[in-house]
Amino acid sequence: MDRIALWAVPLLAAVAGLGFVLVNVHYNGGHYIPPLDDTYIHLQYGMQIGQGEFLRYNDGDPISTGASSLLYVLVLGALHFLGMHGGLLMPAAVLFGVVCHALTAGGVVLLGRRVAGPVTGVWAGVLVALSGPLLWGASSGMEVSITSLLLVATLLMLVREAPSGAFRFTPVLVSLAALCRLEALVFLLLVPPLMMALSARRGRSLAARIASVAWCALPFAVIAAQLLFYLVTTGHSSPNGSQAKSHLSMPNLSLGELAGKTADNFSAFMEILAGLNRQDFAFPGALLLAALGVAVLVRDGGTRRWVGWTIGIGTLLALGAISTMGTALWQQVRYLQPFLPLFVLAAVIGLVEVGKRLRLGDKAPVALLAVAGLFTALSVPTWVHNAVQDSGGIRERVVALAAWTKGNLPEGARLGVHDVGAAAYLGGHPTVDLVGLTTNGLAKPALHGMGALYEELRAMSPDDRPDYIAIYDRMPNGVQLEHLADAGVLGAPVLSLPVMTVYKADWSLIDTGDVPMRPFRGTIRDHVNVGSMTSESDHEHEVHTSRAGFQPLTEARTLETGGHEVVDSARHIVGEEEFTLRNLVPGEEVRLIARHDSTGPKPGLYTGARDVRVFVDGTDLGKHWLKPEAKGWSETVITIPAHLVTSSELTVRLAGLTSFGPSPDYKAFGYWAVQ
Repeated sequence: MDRIALWAVPLLAAVAGLGFVLVNVHYNGGHYIPPLDDTYIHLQYGMQIGQGEFLRYNDGDPISTGASSLLYVLVLGALHFLGMHGGLLMPAAVLFGVVCHALTAGGVVLLGRRVAGPVTGVWAGVLVALSGPLLWGASSGMEVSITSLLLVATLLMLVREAPSGAFRFTPVLVSLAALCRLEALVFLLLVPPLMMALSARRGRSLAARIASVAWCALPFAVIAAQLLFYLVTTGHSSPNGSQAKSHLSMPNLSLGELAGKTADNFSAFMEILAGLNRQDFAFPGALLLAALGVAVLVRDGGTRRWVGWTIGIGTLLALGAISTMGTALWQQVRYLQPFLPLFVLAAVIGLVEVGKRLRLGDKAPVALLAVAGLFTALSVPTWVHNAVQDSGGIRERVVALAAWTKGNLPEGARLGVHDVGAAAYLGGHPTVDLVGLTTNGLAKPALHGMGALYEELRAMSPDDRPDYIAIYDRMPNGVQLEHLADAGVLGAPVLSLPVMTVYKADWSLIDTGDVPMRPFRGTIRDHVNVGSMTSESDHEHEVHTSRAGFQPLTEARTLETGGHEVVDSARHIVGEEEFTLRNLVPGEEVRLIARHDSTGPKPGLYTGARDVRVFVDGTDLGKHWLKPEAKGWSETVITIPAHLVTSSELTVRLAGLTSFGPSPDYKAFGYWAVQ
C-alpha cells in the first residue's frame, strides 16, 4: 500500500498540475500565458545565461539581480544551453515546475511516513498534490515548486542523516534552497547549527570534527559568496528585488511604521493560513492544527523533534521576513507558497492527533482528514479561475505590449516599462526597468517617487536612457508611473489604449531646471537639487517629518515660463528639512535662492504653514515666507550674512515657527548658493 501511494500521490499531483496548464492553454487560445510577468523575467535571464550573458538582462548590460531566484535562472540557463530555444523554453519551465510539484508531494509522503506514520504521510501528500495555491505556483513557470521540493528534501535528508551525525547531503540541499530563495535559508536557519552541533559530538579526531563542522556551515558560506558577488558586480549586496519591494527602502520609514506594516502583513498571513478568509489557501483551522502538529513532533523527541522545531520556528521566521515586503500579499501570496507543503504536513499531524484524542474510534482521524481533503479539493476550481484570470491580465497588458513593440518600434530602440519580462523576452527590444528589478540603480528612486526616478533617468548616458516609455493604466498599488506622464516630462503618445499608453521619450528639457529662473548676480557656488537622491546624498539632505506615516515622496513637474518650458523635481516636505552647502567662499554673503511650491495646503492649524524659520549652523535667521505662486513654484531669496560664512560649508535648516504649531507643508525643488 505504501509503495502504491508513493507512486499514486506524485502522479495525482502531476495530473492536477498538467490540468492547470491545459486549462490555461485553452483559455488563451492555444497559447500558454503565465499568471505573472516575473515568469518572463526569469526566462529572459535564463536565455541570456544560455547564450553566455550571465545575469545580463539585455546584451551588453551590466550584471543585475532582478531574478528572485538565482538557482532557478541557472536551471533555465542550462535548459536553454541544452537546446530549449525559442518557444521551447517556456514549456520546459512549466513542465519543470509540474515535475517538481509531483516530487514535492511524493517527498511529503516519505517525510510524513518517517515522522508520523504511513496514514499521515499519504494524506499530507494528497493534500499537497491537490493544493490550489501550490498548483498555481507549479504551473506559473516560477521557482515556487523547486523551492518547495528543496525544503521537503532537506528535512527528509535531515531525518535520515541526523541519527549518525554524519551529514553529507543535507548541507548541499540547504545551500541549494538558499540559492533558490533567501527566505528558504531563513526557514532552514536552525538546520546548519543543528548539524554543526551533532557533527561536533561524533567520536573522531579533532581535525575530522573541524572538517565536518565546516562542511555543515556550507549554506552560510554559499549565501555569503552570493551576496559578495552581488556587492562586487552591482555595488549592492541586496538583490534589486529586495530593494524594490522592501519597506526598508521607503524614504523616511520610522521604526514604528516598519513594525506596523510588518505586523499588518504578518496578521494577514495568519488569517490566510487559518483558512478564515476567502483566499482558499488552507482548509479551516489549519493554522491551529499545524501548531498542534509541531507540538506533537517536538513531544515525540528524536529526529521528529528537529523536524518539528524547524517547521514551527522556520515558518515564523520566514513569515516575518516576507512580511517586511510591500508586495508580501501580491500575486496570490506567491511568496508564501513554497512553505505550504511542510505547513500542510504539520496540520495533518495535528488533525490526526485531534482524531485520536476525541476517542471516537479508529476511523475518527480518517473522517477528519476526509473533511480537510474535501475543502482542499473544492478550492481547486477557485484556483483554476485565479490562474486563468491572472494570465488573462498578463495577456492583455504585457504580452499585448510586447507584440506591439515588436512590430512598431525601431530596431534597437530601448523601452522603459514597469513590467519588463514579456517586453524583453517576447518584444525583442532592450528594456529599462522603471521599477529597478533588472536595471540597476532605479529601485530606490522609483520608491521615492517620480521626481527621483526622473532625475535618475536623466543622469543616465544618452545611450542608456529609454527611447520610448510604456505606462499601464492607473494601478492601485506599486510605483505610480502615470504621475510621470501627468508631470508633462514625456513626449507625445505613439500608442494610446485603455490599458496602456506608449510615449516617445523627449529628453530635450532635462537640464532646464538646473539654474534659477530669476535673474541673479554673482556665481553659483552650489546647487542642492532636491528630488535627486544623488544630490540629496551629496548635500546630506534630510527630511524630519512631523506627521506619522507620511512619506516625503518626490514628483517631477513641467512649468512654462517666459516662452519656454522648465522641468524640475521636488520632494514633499511636511515638517523640517536640513542640508549642507559646500564650495562656499568664507567671509562673503550668501544669497540662497530657494525654489518652493507652497500653494497646496491652506495655512492654519493641522493643515500646514507657509512660514518657516531658517537656521544656519544653528543660528536663527528668523522667519522666511514661502511665497505661493499660482503658476506652480516660486523662487525667493534667503540672505546669509557674511559673518556667518566662516568656512566653505554651511548647514541650513528650515523648520516650523514653533515646536507645537502647524508644520510647514510645501514642495522643495532646490536651492542655489550664490556669492
